[in-house]
Amino acid sequence: MDKSRLDRLRKSLGGPTGLDSAIDAMADERQEQILERIFDFSDFVVVIVKALEDVVESYVADDYQSMNRKVEEMERLEDQADDRKQEISDRLSVSGAFHIGRGDLARLVTSLDIIANYAVGAADRMAMRPFTLPEEVNEKLLRMAGVCVEAVERLRDAIRALDESFRKAIEVAGEVDAIESKADKLYADIYTFMFEWDTDFKTFHQLKSIIDRLESVADRAAENAELIRHMSLEYLE
Repeated sequence: MDKSRLDRLRKSLGGPTGLDSAIDAMADERQEQILERIFDFSDFVVVIVKALEDVVESYVADDYQSMNRKVEEMERLEDQADDRKQEISDRLSVSGAFHIGRGDLARLVTSLDIIANYAVGAADRMAMRPFTLPEEVNEKLLRMAGVCVEAVERLRDAIRALDESFRKAIEVAGEVDAIESKADKLYADIYTFMFEWDTDFKTFHQLKSIIDRLESVADRAAENAELIRHMSLEYLE
């Protein structure tokens, strides 16, 4: 905006203070609209990870027909997640003022989308080739899927806390690391078992792909929580 227009705007708004107040109000409104969409997106990612837990339940029960239907539904959900991510990205690209950096918000949205991608990837690996696992592995896979849901739900809570207070967001985000460590322990337990398990290479490789992607869901939730902590510290007053 050129200086003459800026001066006229200041005058019409009652001087520099009035202009600053108007800009702050516009920034608040635009940020609130974007945050609301990001909150909804985080809820949707939780839905996808919960759907993954349902897939794992069918998988360990050797109910492959039900599992395949659930995997197909997850793939449809992933397409919807891509559309939601794009809509938020488009809104972020429109010029205007924000209190929270738009680059930080864009990274947050992208990282949430990656969680959804890893969840669908884990489901796809299960659908590739059915095979029966030992009961102790089934039990740990179920627990691992539950930990993924727990981590992403707490991440969602941390994201929503951004609208309450940055200090609250930091506190809640810090809880995600402890949850993610449970996924690491389960991953290590299954991987250790696999080296003692008398099975063929294809089965070994497929199971490893499944637990890799399950762990990645929890890992990405922890990375996203770290991003929230950094954002909150940056904007904390």
